[in-house]
Amino acid sequence: MRPVRRVLVEAGVTAVGLALVAGIVLAVQNLLLSTMATRGLAFPAVLLLNTLVGMALLLTLNIAATGAAFVGSIGAAWKTWFLVPGLLGTFVVFCMVFGYSRAGAAAPTIGLIAGQILASIALDAMHVGPASRPVSSLSVIGAVLVATGAVLFVVARR
Repeated sequence: MRPVRRVLVEAGVTAVGLALVAGIVLAVQNLLLSTMATRGLAFPAVLLLNTLVGMALLLTLNIAATGAAFVGSIGAAWKTWFLVPGLLGTFVVFCMVFGYSRAGAAAPTIGLIAGQILASIALDAMHVGPASRPVSSLSVIGAVLVATGAVLFVVARR
């Protein structure tokens, strides 16, 4: 059996690796969605297509994994606030498609990352979430540097 610390480090590396891949995928997704918008498709239609494709994929995966049982598990655990992440996700996709179609890929992505870092540090400091971590002074300095870099990047491109 591996030591617990090693398992935690490996899990952290896996999480960071997946997040890196997700960041690359998000950039490509936003490029494609903003291209759809610049070719005359209204933002609500772009967002709807994005959501429908995702829903079709997730519905297929859930049915393949558990049959119709996943519906019962959702019903058993259901809370009204479960709707909030979907609304927030749609807002994020809208912001990124809007930003990509008006400012290119880098500026909105840097803003998104800076916002995520600042909000994540605040949430960890408030001990919100099942895996929140204590906030160190180095992480705050890092967040300030990222936010400063985002501002410098956007200003330098004007």
